[in-house]
Amino acid sequence: MLNISISKEMMEKLRQNTVKAGTSGNIQVYRISLALVWVGEGKSIPDIAKDLQITVKTVFNWLKAFMCKGMDWLTGSHYKGRGRKSKLTKAEKKELYNMIKAGPEANGFNCGIWNTAMIGELIVRKFKVSYNLNYLSALLKKLGLSYQKAIFVSDRQDEEKYEQARKEWAEKTWPEIVKKAEKENAVILFGDEVSFAMWGSLARTWAPVGEQPVVKTTGIRKGLKMFGVIEVKGGGFQYMESLSYSLKAKSLKLLKEEGVPAELLAVLKTLKNEKFPTQTLFMERLNNIAGEELIIKYKDVVLKHTEESGKFNGDSYIEFLNRILEHYEGNVILIEDGAAYHRRADVTEFKKNTARLSVYQLPAFSPDYNPIEKLWKNTKRDATHLKYFRTFEELRNSVIEAFRGYMEDAGQVIRVMQKLRKDSGLSA
Repeated sequence: MLNISISKEMMEKLRQNTVKAGTSGNIQVYRISLALVWVGEGKSIPDIAKDLQITVKTVFNWLKAFMCKGMDWLTGSHYKGRGRKSKLTKAEKKELYNMIKAGPEANGFNCGIWNTAMIGELIVRKFKVSYNLNYLSALLKKLGLSYQKAIFVSDRQDEEKYEQARKEWAEKTWPEIVKKAEKENAVILFGDEVSFAMWGSLARTWAPVGEQPVVKTTGIRKGLKMFGVIEVKGGGFQYMESLSYSLKAKSLKLLKEEGVPAELLAVLKTLKNEKFPTQTLFMERLNNIAGEELIIKYKDVVLKHTEESGKFNGDSYIEFLNRILEHYEGNVILIEDGAAYHRRADVTEFKKNTARLSVYQLPAFSPDYNPIEKLWKNTKRDATHLKYFRTFEELRNSVIEAFRGYMEDAGQVIRVMQKLRKDSGLSA
């Protein structure tokens, strides 16, 4: 058995060199330094060769060169201009693409997320070619790869049926929708819901090294819930906040302070602690138990002190659909996801009995087919990421300001569906 001793001072230099090489993206020096550190820690050479996926002879050659020439050999440019040129062939690039697509675990890594350092190591292992990590990102983009967020797909979902449903939507259903819209002069809308947390949202940003950005938060777990639709051809945007209504002791006190007459307060007290899922249902109840003239006069102040954050449910969704139908005069084609309350009995009945409304559901687990998802992402980037909201009203104002921007500048909406419009011949 071969026993090699490396001094503490030299081990520290090797460890520092390992870190430096990893940071700078010099994969070859990183691997050599790491192998030498392992030798110094007593790891066997066969095990080192196995972990680095190289031959035992290569490890011995590295060790021999280091023992003869020291750190100067390791930190110098001894390997430049020697060996194979740092470039993958066309066939190797295709193979690399398939390996990356298969995922890290399929290629011997323990985690499920690729980063450029891992891919750099994969290239060295498989093709004996070393790339600078700063260039590697550009190479990956040229191969048709991008750094993106994964999506969940239920493990109970039959993969073949899932792919078939997506294919049918893209190749059959969507073209049929476009033709139907042209024939009926109908507007095509993509709809969805989104929540914005009062405690804000985090994102990556530039900051001094060693000083992690800090964002204040109230810790209040309250969310702003919004329905929205975007118009494919014109880039229009419409939204509605999901609100519920409830008369509490504090509400009645504030209404009294606002000058609401005793006659109306007495009526409102009979509804104390009752909850109404939509404004429509709340106003219907008020009109039934109080004079319409009195309700109209104090409607705004009553709503102001009784509204609270609502929920996404069948009641609020029907109210939103009514708002959309009030905005658009002609036929409306709405594309939605498969949320449970979209299929609730009364919602289904509403859709069925509304002649000028046609509704299509996207395939399961296909948020990438709904361009409004990108608009929600942009909204969070501009309105909530790394921001501190002292009050719920501050959150609401920030989001609504972004929404108003979409309503005033259709270009912001059109940009999230450029490819869809171009492929469908709707970009004119």
